[in-house]
Amino acid sequence: MESRRLYYLDNIKIILTMLVITHHVGQAYGPTGGFWHYQSSLGESIATLGRFFAVNAGFFMGFFFLIAGYFIPAAFDRSEGKGFVPKRLIRLGIPLMFVFLISEPLQMYFYFTQYSGNAPMPFFEFFTTLWLGIGGMPEGFIQTAHFPYMNFGHAWFIQHLLVYALIYWLARKILKRPLLKQEGKPLTALDLAAIFAVIAAASLIVRIWYPIDYWVGIFGFIQTEIAHLPQYLVMFAIGIIAYRKDWLNTLKSSTGYIALGLGLVMAAYIYIGAPGITPNTWDIFWAVYESLLAVALIFGLLTLFREKANRSSPFTKTLARSSYAAYIIHLPIVLAVQWSLDAVVIGGAWGKFIIVSVVSIVFSYGLSALLVKIKPIGRIM
Repeated sequence: MESRRLYYLDNIKIILTMLVITHHVGQAYGPTGGFWHYQSSLGESIATLGRFFAVNAGFFMGFFFLIAGYFIPAAFDRSEGKGFVPKRLIRLGIPLMFVFLISEPLQMYFYFTQYSGNAPMPFFEFFTTLWLGIGGMPEGFIQTAHFPYMNFGHAWFIQHLLVYALIYWLARKILKRPLLKQEGKPLTALDLAAIFAVIAAASLIVRIWYPIDYWVGIFGFIQTEIAHLPQYLVMFAIGIIAYRKDWLNTLKSSTGYIALGLGLVMAAYIYIGAPGITPNTWDIFWAVYESLLAVALIFGLLTLFREKANRSSPFTKTLARSSYAAYIIHLPIVLAVQWSLDAVVIGGAWGKFIIVSVVSIVFSYGLSALLVKIKPIGRIM
């Protein structure tokens, strides 16, 4: 049973990681709703990519959290919690610090020198003054992004996983027993409806105050988009429950395929630009629509991969082994490819988006496959 779980979940992680890379490529060519480090000198723009972003944001990070939550109980149980925290600090904490201290500062330095309109400065001065904010905002500084620049970038996901893992460890230590009994219990359509209802209700409440793409620092440092936090928390918890109840393997195929059909129809409705389906944070209908989309696509795709893609090969094993590293390192690769092809005309904005996506995926996974073979790095990633 364990091998069945690992194969199809690994294959899902591969697809999700590639989707994340493509999503980030699209930020330069579509309506981001936020900030991006690179700006096309050709003014390449694809307004309809906003629909692609909306569908992705509606489910793919929640999907990652569910899978991550699924593996948490087993990681704790293997040694009764001994070494759980140190291993999480190594596997999650080191990549998090790599992004915060190296990767993201370099990316922001690229943005600063190319697009901010400020006078150039050495990287060390930039790091201390503009990244860390030491000494306050410099006189005459043109503020085109938040000050100070420091943030965790796409590693916010890793940061959340670390916090959730530590909370799980603390709960297990306090209770001195598993949070749930290990038993086989089918996941039913009624369960899926309940999951949807919880996410939708919580999303409706938080979005009164926190719109989509509005980020805050919980406790001053946990980088969070509050609008989607209910989905992330619920899916992480569902992953933990799913491991104990064997939900991923006991969900009926018929129920899963109905969910998949519903999710695909809902996604298609967004893609065709149907009236009323706009990711407007203040639109109550969107919060409910997106919550149903997430549950339908996540559990529908889980069923599809379990039934049709529960296999492995040397190639997919390499991709699966490299997916975490690819997630960590892909952003500077995306920016490098975008910058190197900046002045090149390749089939218009769509051609540029597609080619940059493919090249970025190939380079991200290719470099990651090499990095994980280096023992010290392989132990982390």
